[in-house]
Amino acid sequence: MNQTGYFLFSLDTELATGYFNKDAERLSIFSKDGIRERVRIEKILRLCEKYDIHATWAVVGHLFFSSCEFCNNCPLSSWKGKYHSYDEAYSTENPLWYGSDIINKIQHCEVKQEIGFHGHTHMVFSEEHMTEDQAKLEIAEWKRLAARYGVVGKSVIFPRDKIGHLTQLSAAGFENFRGDIKLPLLIRNKYFGRYLKTIDHILGITIAPSYPVQCDLVSGMVRFTTSQELFAFNRSVDRVLDKIGLPVLRIQRTLRGVRQAAKKREIFHLWAHPWEFETDGDIAKLEAIFSEVAQAREKGLMQSLTLNNMAATLRSMTNGRVHD
Repeated sequence: MNQTGYFLFSLDTELATGYFNKDAERLSIFSKDGIRERVRIEKILRLCEKYDIHATWAVVGHLFFSSCEFCNNCPLSSWKGKYHSYDEAYSTENPLWYGSDIINKIQHCEVKQEIGFHGHTHMVFSEEHMTEDQAKLEIAEWKRLAARYGVVGKSVIFPRDKIGHLTQLSAAGFENFRGDIKLPLLIRNKYFGRYLKTIDHILGITIAPSYPVQCDLVSGMVRFTTSQELFAFNRSVDRVLDKIGLPVLRIQRTLRGVRQAAKKREIFHLWAHPWEFETDGDIAKLEAIFSEVAQAREKGLMQSLTLNNMAATLRSMTNGRVHD
């Protein structure tokens, strides 16, 4: 039997690049100067230090730049005349599109963090939406820029969770990726699923799932299933709960999931976008989860690992399931 359970925390770190083709949403979500988003990242990093959490920050490659370098093989060139975001990013140093300072903050966290791959431009990575040549360019550019910071990427989180080009990623040295969450059938119902989900989160009827410590290989890469997307919840209801002083009420199923993973010696995988931590209540949610992990760790029941370290642990085991 495994000695402990495991807590994984992955963050899709992209800023405005994550909404390069969604002008209205991009303008409504992000600040103009990028300061607000950087403060949120700082707060997450401070909590990682406080509770000894090793997170995987999946970074869009364009954030490795501090300003436009007019690259010969610029993947953004296909946006010209198609997306307004091209004019925001090309030939600028717009802090919503450039984030070398963010990379430095992650690397200087007192608790070791991982920087993983989230595409270079956040274009959907599936074979349906991206050619093999485009995928190779995205991978090559990300690796070229990551190398400036001494980063050798091993973990992959796909833009918009659309999985593809695993063969190219594996050939480029990547060793694991985040897969889909398995939602209950009732929650997936298009008519009333979202209402059941809201009720479930508030009342904590179900438990956020944890998964056996098994090595699930796809195209030579370890696939991680997720347990909970932290902000996959009605945000209007979230704000009401924050205002009445109950910010952690709706994460009871998440906390129970962490406890279950510790008890059963399984994996619990939480994920979010850094920009989603909009209020003190949102930070309180994360702190409550981290505190639960820390309590389990103090009892010798849980470890916090990056995706890369978890993948290495799984590969060292001999009882893994293998998928071709």
